[in-house]
Amino acid sequence: MRIGFPRTFGAFGSLLSLACACGGAPPPPPPPRPPAPMETEDEDDGVGVESMGSLSRSEVNQGFLSVSAGLMGCYEDGLARLPNAAGNVTFHVGVSSEGRVEWAFLERADLGLQEVQACMLDAVRGAQFVRPHGGATEAVLPMDWSPPEAVRSPVEWSQVDVESALGGVRPAIDGCLGGATGFSLTLYVAPGGTVAAAGATPPDVARQAQADCLAGAALGWMLPDPGPDGAKVTLTF
Repeated sequence: MRIGFPRTFGAFGSLLSLACACGGAPPPPPPPRPPAPMETEDEDDGVGVESMGSLSRSEVNQGFLSVSAGLMGCYEDGLARLPNAAGNVTFHVGVSSEGRVEWAFLERADLGLQEVQACMLDAVRGAQFVRPHGGATEAVLPMDWSPPEAVRSPVEWSQVDVESALGGVRPAIDGCLGGATGFSLTLYVAPGGTVAAAGATPPDVARQAQADCLAGAALGWMLPDPGPDGAKVTLTF
């Protein structure tokens, strides 16, 4: 499932009202599960389902659709701050045998706005799924987000473009991650080289606080001057 903004909001009608539920403490990490094979109901459909239970692609979609208004509201709040914010967020959720979301984190994201990502996660934690077939399960769903109006996109950088500038901030990075790996960090670099916005993702739900620390530490870093259009870069640690 891919969700993106149309050129106007009106195409969504009453389906996506502009509401946003932010805040709330993250849930505790999920309990250990016995090993289980990954099952994907339809190849390349963008939805992965794992564990002893199962949900169909349409059931996963409907669960996320139940919080679509909240997700839209979160993204709109981000656009008010950064009009050219765009990217993909991939939700990974644990669904109880009753259809409630037990835990959630962003498996991948390059949206680059930590507060928006946190708002979206909070909305997803309130999603209601149908009862999975066969017991508790997990679901993975990517969503694409892009502005409703044509805006100038920032220059796309690679990690190589900023690697030399990261030497001075390694202590801050190490202070947040403590040697852990599997994190990603997306930055928007303003003209002049200041990091204006950042968003990070953890390798699992238990390391969300470290991702939040990383995104917060990145604000204000000085990187090479990208020129008048600014730049966007995703780093991995």
